[in-house]
Amino acid sequence: MAQPDRFGLQGLVDKYLEAVSARDPSRLPAAPDVRYTENCQELPLGKGLWATCTGNVTYRNYVPDPQAGQIGFFGVLTENGSPVVLALRLKVEDELVTEIEALVARWGNPIFAPENLKQPLPVFLEPLPPGGRLPRQQLIAIADSYFDAIEQDDGDIVPIHPDCYRLENGVRTTSNPERAGVGRLDVKAGLSSGFYSYITEIRDRRYVAVDEERGNVLGIVFFEHPATVKEVEVEGFGRLQLAPFTQKPSTAMIAELFKVQDGQIRMIEAVLEFLPYGIRPNW
Repeated sequence: MAQPDRFGLQGLVDKYLEAVSARDPSRLPAAPDVRYTENCQELPLGKGLWATCTGNVTYRNYVPDPQAGQIGFFGVLTENGSPVVLALRLKVEDELVTEIEALVARWGNPIFAPENLKQPLPVFLEPLPPGGRLPRQQLIAIADSYFDAIEQDDGDIVPIHPDCYRLENGVRTTSNPERAGVGRLDVKAGLSSGFYSYITEIRDRRYVAVDEERGNVLGIVFFEHPATVKEVEVEGFGRLQLAPFTQKPSTAMIAELFKVQDGQIRMIEAVLEFLPYGIRPNW
C-alpha cells in the first residue's frame, strides 16, 4: 500500500484533531498497536488531552514529510474552556497512524500567548523554487547549528537571516522592543550575548519532519535548566536577573520549527513546556 503524500499526511492530522475534539479515538485510522505519549508520558488513547479537549482548533501549521512517513503540526486547541498550544508528531505506515507524540503547552507556562497565533506566518507556507531547495541533511545541519550556538553562546556559528525572529508559544522572544533585556536583541545577537548560559545542554535532538519543498525543519529537543545560574552579565544591559522559572531545576521539551531559505534560517517558531528535570523523551 502506498504511503500518503504531503496532502494525505495533512488529512490524517485533520482526522486526528477531529477525533481528539470528539474525544473519540475510534475516529482515528490508527494501527492496533499505536503508541501515544503526551509531554513524554505514555498514555492510552482517550487519556490526557483526549479526555479534556473541547474542540475549536484555531491555528494550524503543518510540516509534512512523506519521505519519512511522518508529519509535524503546531496548533491551538481548547481544553476545558482554556486554550492550549499543541505540537504533534504522527508516524504513518500503510495509511495507519502508528506513533503519536504530543507536546501540550498549558496555562501556567511563563512563555504563553496562544491568542497571538491566528494564521501561520506566511514565510512557512511559501514553497521554494526548485533550484533553491536544499537536501534534507543540509537542512537538518543548519537547524542543528542553532542549538550548538545556544550551547556555545556563539551566534556566529549559525547562518541567520537578519530579518529572522522567534515565536515561542505565540510570544515573540527576539527583536521585540516590548520585551525587557535580551528579548530586544535579534536572534544572532541574543545567541552571542551569553544570556542563555543557564541552559547547560540541549540533548536528545531529533529532526522529525523535513519539508524540502518549503525549507521547513521540525526538531524536538530538550533544554536542561539545572538552576545553578541566577544572573548573567550581558553587554549593553549590565547584570541581568534571570526569570523565576529558571530558578528551579527543570527540562524544557521544545518542538522548534525552522524555515531555511538561501542557506539561512529565515524564521523560527517553537512550542515548549517545562517538565521535570532530567525527563527523557520516551521515544
